[in-house]
Amino acid sequence: MANFSLKFKRGLLICGDILLLYSSLFFTLKLRFGEQFNLKIWQDHFLPFTFLYIFWIIIFYIFGLYNLVLAKNDLEFWSAISKSFILCAFIGLAFFYLFPSFGIAPKTIIFLNLILFFILFILWRQAFNILIKLPGFYKNIVIIGKNDQTAELKKYIDSNPQLGYKIIDILDPEKEKLEGVAKNYQDFTIITPFNKYPEITKYLYQHLTSIDFEDFITFYEKITNKIPLSQIDEAWFLNNPKEREMEFYEKIKRFFDFLMGIILAIIMIILFIPVVLAIKINSPGPVFYTQKRVGKNGKIFNLIKFRSMIQNAEKNEAVWSDKNDPRITKIGKILRKTLIDELPQSINILKGEMSLIGPRPERPEFVEKLEKEIPFYQARHLIKPGLTGWAQVNYKYGNTIKDAQEKLQYDLFYLKNRSIILDLKIILKTINVAFKGGTQQ
Repeated sequence: MANFSLKFKRGLLICGDILLLYSSLFFTLKLRFGEQFNLKIWQDHFLPFTFLYIFWIIIFYIFGLYNLVLAKNDLEFWSAISKSFILCAFIGLAFFYLFPSFGIAPKTIIFLNLILFFILFILWRQAFNILIKLPGFYKNIVIIGKNDQTAELKKYIDSNPQLGYKIIDILDPEKEKLEGVAKNYQDFTIITPFNKYPEITKYLYQHLTSIDFEDFITFYEKITNKIPLSQIDEAWFLNNPKEREMEFYEKIKRFFDFLMGIILAIIMIILFIPVVLAIKINSPGPVFYTQKRVGKNGKIFNLIKFRSMIQNAEKNEAVWSDKNDPRITKIGKILRKTLIDELPQSINILKGEMSLIGPRPERPEFVEKLEKEIPFYQARHLIKPGLTGWAQVNYKYGNTIKDAQEKLQYDLFYLKNRSIILDLKIILKTINVAFKGGTQQ
């Protein structure tokens, strides 16, 4: 049986859910109408529920139910299910009450539909976890090259068997003879950094017909959605962020930024008075807070936010903010959890200093230090910084050099793979961050 890709497995989850949605609708209508159920009743419900199911699938995506890491049915999985199904129920009821022209009394049908779908959904996800462990649904992997990131990759894959990979061995080319690799691992996929071990690359080239192999950087990127910083060099940047090929995408993105900048500015104006009153009542000081940040090509600009800290919070020196920073006011915590404090950055977006999506802009004081500590850190400034970004939706709130290095790997992934589809994914994931009460730095 052929090995199936991660995209195929995600597609299988989505297709399975769509099939179950319509199956649950069919059984719901059978239960609701009994012997009166006929083709006309099915047709009357098919189109409106199709519109509703589109929203439901988007909600499932927002809550990470198509993320294979979440597919192992742990506590986070059950939390995501409970939140998404509650939201689906509210959206379902609102949908039919807002559009009464469909002529459907929604309450009974919606809840019956959700209950039946929930049962089928749980059974399907359990079956999926059994299915992907069958031979042909996973690959046996041998990695050539021992370092911190191969160890990290092994730990990640071992803790997520639903990804469909099993690392059998990690070989050290500096200590082990590899002449027998092609013979011993003919049915395996061999992973190695081609740019680090040219001799091994030449050896593998002689066995193209007998073994499968893949570049470590490519494999690591596919599994983790980030770039292994320790494995790349200057040549990687010459081959990957091809700016001229991005001209059409950048024009579309600029138009989208302008549109979203206007929408966010309107939301800011609507919320302005209650936010201003809340900030002023809670603590003395200005409503807005401006801070110098580094933008595209290293250009400095003033980032604008609603003030969420006490006045003169950094009168001594610039320091990284902590998630539980005592300088954050009570109202500031609410503003950060709901991301309302970020709304004034719509002005930065409209001025062209920022994009809706990109690496989070950092302060000049920290950039100077991080560029000395972290290789290729300046690459973040090849594109405009963003209100949200791939690192923000995939990594925790960080305030250390190690955190900055980890985020850089996600930023480099975005730098290489940025597209309309990836931007849409980030927007949906950002909504999930807001639901979780997340905050961005």
